[in-house]
Amino acid sequence: MKKLKEGALVANPDTLKYRILATDAAVLIAATALAFFVRFGDQVAPETAIGPIQIVGTLLPLFWLAVLIFMGAYDRRSLFVGLTEYSRIVMSGVIVLAVVATVSFLFKFDTSRAYVLVTIPVGVLALLVERYIWRRWLLGQRKKGIGLSSTIVVGDEDECASLIEQMVERPWAGYRVVARSQRPPSRDAWANWFEQLDRDLEVHNATAIALAGSSAADAIFVRELSWHIEGEGVDLLVGAGVGATTGPRVSLRVASGLPLLHLDEVALRNTQRVAKRSLDLFGSIIGLVLLSPVLLAIALAVVLTSGFPILFRQERAGRDQRTFRMWKFRTMVRGADALRPQLREAQEENGPVFKADNDPRVTKVGRFLRRWSLDELPQLFNVLTGDMSLVGPRPHPLDDVELYADRDLRRLIAKPGMTGLWQVAGRSDLSWDASIELDLLYVENWTFLGDLAILARTVQAVIRGSGAR
Repeated sequence: MKKLKEGALVANPDTLKYRILATDAAVLIAATALAFFVRFGDQVAPETAIGPIQIVGTLLPLFWLAVLIFMGAYDRRSLFVGLTEYSRIVMSGVIVLAVVATVSFLFKFDTSRAYVLVTIPVGVLALLVERYIWRRWLLGQRKKGIGLSSTIVVGDEDECASLIEQMVERPWAGYRVVARSQRPPSRDAWANWFEQLDRDLEVHNATAIALAGSSAADAIFVRELSWHIEGEGVDLLVGAGVGATTGPRVSLRVASGLPLLHLDEVALRNTQRVAKRSLDLFGSIIGLVLLSPVLLAIALAVVLTSGFPILFRQERAGRDQRTFRMWKFRTMVRGADALRPQLREAQEENGPVFKADNDPRVTKVGRFLRRWSLDELPQLFNVLTGDMSLVGPRPHPLDDVELYADRDLRRLIAKPGMTGLWQVAGRSDLSWDASIELDLLYVENWTFLGDLAILARTVQAVIRGSGAR
């Protein structure tokens, strides 16, 4: 087999890695220089003797890059994957700040605290923006079918079909299925099967092997296969078989040489609850203050076009199925609830949640508000009072919840949110099953950085306007 395959990412993965390293270096140098001039301006002349500030300004970008390399920020398996990349950048800034502060204290360097406290946030923000731009570019390439990793799927027919369907639906994950292979029925057949696998890898120029279902569960087979392809530049992808459960809930524990995947119970620790509630309080207060003129303008528009009431309130199902009163700007004609049963009967089957295309009850102003999600802004008061969160599964009316399947009820173990994964992934364009999967993915694998990412992506989803009803 070839030792190096093309197309694992975009062109050569090492080339992409070095390009990102180069842009990181340029960003850090620019951020350091910007912070220097913002803090000092022309107070430090070029002919001034070299001092702590000049030393820090020169070495800081180099040291920061070294920290990023040490933390694996250029490992191609973590580049553009989930929030791992972003979390490493944020943590690198914390480490750099701690080291600079410690060295300055121990060696009594007269380093400007203001300069350092400007440089680190500017550097972190600049790196996050730069990596986001890289990510959007790469995802765009993958959606066009460029730079996908040629993958051979191994497993039974049904298992392969399921995994292949997921890979086709998610090209941004970076895989293109080029062949499938039935797992050998017994150990006696392994030798011939490995020979055929080598030929398939060569013919299809494959750079990854994905094990589906029972193939991933056979520990001896997985081990033998990993040994067989070792050093060949082929990634081995092993399905964990735990569905939507990923990230922080899953850990590998080795007990007396027995490797086991351990799944933690779905529950936020006290520190996580404090962090999430703090984000909700800060975000809702800032949002209400900054958006108060917009809230007043919308209220006036509703009154002038369709009279009172300004707000629509409805009982919704909250965390653990406790009900609460949710607030929205009224976007429908008065008495709209009376037409709901009739419209529900006429709608196409899409799970228990009622959705109507071109709902005749919606007013002209209401349609504008829905297009830009402005009708949801009063829910900031729900967030402030603790009934809702900024991010979480969207709350549904009680008559919709009555139609939930047992699986669907699991989305109610989390506090409902103003926005969520389904909203940034397609809003009302998604099917009920797809929406539920995203909600379960969220509640099973909550992280603070995940909430921040969803909030950032919500802005993009609202501007794009897809799925708004």
